[in-house]
Amino acid sequence: MIGIAVSAPLEREDAIVREAARHGHRIAIRAATADDLLERLAARPAGAEPRIDLVLVVADERHLSRGLVDACDARGLRLIALADGPAERARAQTLAVDAVAWAAGFAAVEQRARPTAQLRDAVPPRGRVVAVWGPAGSPGRTTAAIALAAELALLGQRVALVDADTTSAAVAPALGLLDESPGFAAAARLARARSLTVDELDRISQCVETMGGSLRVLTGIGRASRWPELGADRVSEVLERCRDWVDVAVVDVAASIERDEEISSDLFAPRRHAATIATLEAADEVVAMAGGDAVGIARLVRALPELREVVPHARVRVVVNKVRASAIGVAPERAVQETLRRLAGVTPEACWPFDARAADAALLEGRPLVDVAGRSRLRRRVQELATALAPAAAPASRASLRAAERPRRRWLPALR
Repeated sequence: MIGIAVSAPLEREDAIVREAARHGHRIAIRAATADDLLERLAARPAGAEPRIDLVLVVADERHLSRGLVDACDARGLRLIALADGPAERARAQTLAVDAVAWAAGFAAVEQRARPTAQLRDAVPPRGRVVAVWGPAGSPGRTTAAIALAAELALLGQRVALVDADTTSAAVAPALGLLDESPGFAAAARLARARSLTVDELDRISQCVETMGGSLRVLTGIGRASRWPELGADRVSEVLERCRDWVDVAVVDVAASIERDEEISSDLFAPRRHAATIATLEAADEVVAMAGGDAVGIARLVRALPELREVVPHARVRVVVNKVRASAIGVAPERAVQETLRRLAGVTPEACWPFDARAADAALLEGRPLVDVAGRSRLRRRVQELATALAPAAAPASRASLRAAERPRRRWLPALR
């Protein structure tokens, strides 16, 4: 992540802010002129957050001056000028400032901002957000979120499991955790007060030890009536801080993505499904779960167009869960794939078998699938999807994989 100070005409400034956010960077200063930017740099105390790594200005007389160039040199700040026309390029050349054409895209700015491998190494990569969503019904969203989080931890990732379901939060009971003080709601309150930090996330989260490593869990709201606490702005801010906290945040969300502004008399009132929509909009990837029967497939086909409107930028991976011949017929996986290709124009990323024994064992013991059913077909399919979600992750050691494959049997469930 790069901290950026910007000085540009308002329309260009807004475009820069949008592109910077899309590429995972933060805007530290927005200044109307070069003089304004100079004053704000001078008033900024040393070590202030967010830090400034780059000063990005338009190369015209209003936004690029000799004084600004000297100030950036004195503070060791990288200065890049946006120059699309001949006059702007000439001014940047006169002041000996590195110039980039805005028409070349924000990637060109990033490339100039990180000219050496040392600088690239100095900027740690930000974490990713994976939303687990599914239409109404019980397609297995929570089970999938928990299982995927555990598998990503087994692959060497630092993982947070977040319950943002405002309708029926279930991560805490599924893992045998106390949820009198929901961690996600606490994070939202801190975000509203602008005091949410990585240390605070460590404090309010619960740690769950799995066969593959530790999971940090932000439990969901215990009562559905508390949904107004999870406003869109708060949810977005929490997920942004999660990117600095862990490598992957796996977020379990509710089914409905209906926007109800049209039927609300108060345009500023909180929205019932704001947490789900905000999570989907912030996600890098969405795992769309569907039940493996005629009703579950129909619900997914109807919901996919609305989902694409909410997340036009994120990659959607369709997973059909509980696939079984008794509900689909002969060759159920092939039937599911052909049906979705014909009706929705999509090919499912995976078809997970209906394995009630493995799922029940995980629920009984309050553990992920990898801990209690390491050799099950369901766990194997979850493992394949987790590997696809984290292609750059370091492979797990053979010892940990062997340990994960040994089913852990307990005669009595752990006390909760």
